[in-house]
Amino acid sequence: MLYVIIIYIKSIWISLLSSSYMRWNHLAYLGAVLSLPFLFAMLCIPETPRWYIAKGKEEEAQKALQWLRGPSADIRTELNEIKNTHLLSTKYATKVKDLLGKTYLKPLLTSLGLMFFQQFSGINAVIFYTVNIFEMSGSSVDSNLATIIVGLVNIGATIGATLLIDRLGRKVLLIISDVFMFICLMSLGIFFYLKEYRPTTIEGLGFIPLISFMLFVVAFSLGFGPIPWLMMGEIFPGRIRGSAAATATAFNWSCTFIVTKSFPEFVAVFGGHSAFLCFALVCFVGLFFIIFCVPETQGKSLEDIERNLTRPFRRISSTANLKPLPMSM
Repeated sequence: MLYVIIIYIKSIWISLLSSSYMRWNHLAYLGAVLSLPFLFAMLCIPETPRWYIAKGKEEEAQKALQWLRGPSADIRTELNEIKNTHLLSTKYATKVKDLLGKTYLKPLLTSLGLMFFQQFSGINAVIFYTVNIFEMSGSSVDSNLATIIVGLVNIGATIGATLLIDRLGRKVLLIISDVFMFICLMSLGIFFYLKEYRPTTIEGLGFIPLISFMLFVVAFSLGFGPIPWLMMGEIFPGRIRGSAAATATAFNWSCTFIVTKSFPEFVAVFGGHSAFLCFALVCFVGLFFIIFCVPETQGKSLEDIERNLTRPFRRISSTANLKPLPMSM
């Protein structure tokens, strides 16, 4: 897994440095070549234990789970939970319409909410239009250089997130991420407002957009970037995980399209300051969503998370009283 992460980071780094010196079609060819190492790296990763159990390959499932948890971990309890959950999920087949049933509505809405706040925080508007935004801000920093700096900061923050996500917990990182994103977006909104209406007050402060962008990307990468995708695989019960994950992913990319497509028109009509202040408002509302609606899943097995999220309703697992095995680092 570390090998995959290293290749991923190197690929982004090469793409960022090349983007200022290559035509878009040549950059696309470079991206295609850089994807080949992922193919070979993925061959080293086993299938999930749940997939092996679904295919009746219990021995392979045991090996895969041992590989995931570490050679010294006792996986017997967790393996039994996985088998019991699979038996019950096949006994009570779930249809697509069951996604909107009261049993599964809470995890579905939680995931959709995370996807909504992730995208409407404006991250893809910031990433896709970084050069345009820096040109619009009149920053003293070269726009292409600023874009590369922001991208490299994104890489570093993503590495930091992998180190912190199992130490601080998902919910804590989401709250920290949201608060700092809100502060950065407010700073950008105020900066663009002053630039448009009181330009003399920001003379010599052209570095503010770069600093705000860097901190915004760091905050996003620490929480709202990876955690909604991680929790999508954690909070959905096994019976609906496939269809629910597909629904959440489609919703995420729909939000991405809306934000990316509407951002230039919104800025042209209402100004850059209005766009960033709207993104800040979304982050402000998202903070309350995280506090009151998002569960903490750190250190819990998928079966335990499923029981907690469906507690007010019928439990589908016969292992309801089993405690999850502590995760080995």
